[in-house]
Amino acid sequence: MGRLKTGLRGVALIALMATAGAAAADEQIYSYEPASASARLLTQTGLSFEFERHGLGGTRIHRIVQTGERGSAALKPSSDKDMGPGGLKAALGRQGPVGGIYEIAPDGDGQAFVGAVCPGAQRAWLIIGPLKRFRDLEIQAVGLNEGARSAHRCADLAFTFYNEWSMPPGSPPPRARFPRNLP
Repeated sequence: MGRLKTGLRGVALIALMATAGAAAADEQIYSYEPASASARLLTQTGLSFEFERHGLGGTRIHRIVQTGERGSAALKPSSDKDMGPGGLKAALGRQGPVGGIYEIAPDGDGQAFVGAVCPGAQRAWLIIGPLKRFRDLEIQAVGLNEGARSAHRCADLAFTFYNEWSMPPGSPPPRARFPRNLP
């Protein structure tokens, strides 16, 4: 009976810590300037990432925004299994990511972003290195063309850290700087 009570207390403590960790999530935005030729072709003004950093560690990126422009795309966590047979090994020649795997959501400006980062692809993923303050960022873009069995490498992008913003707790995400679909 004593072990059961101890076990239940442990489960309750873990649940409480997870709840506190979720409540302590910190919404931030990091901006990066293009550092490689392929990144400059994609965006001359750079990219900003809206993300959530959790108290227990870990980061979840929600959206990518072309800095100072009106283009943005939602990102959703994904896995290499979504990329077809062979996953990242087939696309990049290695097993496992060097960062988080995010699929570019097709809604809004997402499909245009897929076309820009991986011409001809119907779906695209970004393997995004760790987002860390004052640290540069590397991203690999992987795409899946219509009718293809497995994904392929599209681009290797390098960015230099530029700035960060924190959003006040409980606040809605910032509005786009420019309204969508307007000149």
